[in-house]
Amino acid sequence: MESPRGGVDGEGDHSPSPEAARMLHEMALRKGGELDLTDEQLRSNDQLQQDEMLALEAIYGENLEVFGETSVPRSFQIHVHCEIPDGISVSAELLQGVDDYPNNWLTFSVEHLAPISLTCLMPPSYPSHQPPYFTLGIQWLDRAKVFSLCHMLDSIWAQQPGQEVVFEWVQWLQSSMLSHLGFDGRIIIRQSDRMMDHVDVRAVGDILSVEEIVERLISYNEEQCHETFLRGIHVCTICLHEYTGCNHILCRNCDKSFCYSCGKALNEDHTSEQCKIDREKLRVNVEVNDVVKKMQKDLRLTLSRAHPCSNCHQPNFKVGNNNHIFCGTCQVHYCALCQKRVYKSTEHYGPRGCKQHTSDLEFA
Repeated sequence: MESPRGGVDGEGDHSPSPEAARMLHEMALRKGGELDLTDEQLRSNDQLQQDEMLALEAIYGENLEVFGETSVPRSFQIHVHCEIPDGISVSAELLQGVDDYPNNWLTFSVEHLAPISLTCLMPPSYPSHQPPYFTLGIQWLDRAKVFSLCHMLDSIWAQQPGQEVVFEWVQWLQSSMLSHLGFDGRIIIRQSDRMMDHVDVRAVGDILSVEEIVERLISYNEEQCHETFLRGIHVCTICLHEYTGCNHILCRNCDKSFCYSCGKALNEDHTSEQCKIDREKLRVNVEVNDVVKKMQKDLRLTLSRAHPCSNCHQPNFKVGNNNHIFCGTCQVHYCALCQKRVYKSTEHYGPRGCKQHTSDLEFA
């Protein structure tokens, strides 16, 4: 099982989200209070919840975080890792104007996907009458797809009311989520629709740009691949000892690899098949790092030419030298020079207003 550390949000760990916990309690309040249950039913539910929590802790270990060991109602967060034993391809639709990517699409492969955050609150009426309240945090999926997953978890509960369901939810997210979304062979990432009519409060997290999602997916994958390498056992054919991966060092100055224990370069002298595999992994990691650095440079250059929308802050680009910009995200017209909304072009541009046509170089 993968470690919960080093998540997509770029922080050092996956601590329980206070935002998700607050939303869970608000959801419980909006339900209009608890059902009127007998003392016997409440005691039975409480015992079932205790048993379920013990089982979840034993199964998921460090991937489960509890919001206070003795708090009632019980609430917790599970970091769910999708099963992709052979890796998976990711295709991302980038902003207009990013060079070197055909039709503004970037395709890459990952062996590890950033985990899903499933946060649950068990009401006293669970499991006899109601399911747990829950939120889902998946920053590499758009909101519409997260809503679809929320509805699927509702459906799983509806098929087995009155029974413990958290383990079933996690198992489904791990093994069936990608196929449910049509991602059997490739994950497609597009900019999230900020103007959706229906909002499911159970989908939590910031709305990120495609470029931010790509950077975080690649960074998380690199971290997990490196941790897997460090935990692995490798045989040095020079000193004839087995060592963990931390003895295989990659020099960032010359990009050469060597064995920390015996000091020999990882070249033809290291003839074991395992060493050959390790060298190939290190070479691929260096190439991936170069691609990421180039992509980050291109994105910074592209975004430096953008003019954020004064209403929703979505980066947009001028058409030629025209300072009049229409934001396709929030349907607002605004001026690239003063960042103010434009209601009438004839009133905003002119001798007493902004110039409608200028080169960005004039104001660089």
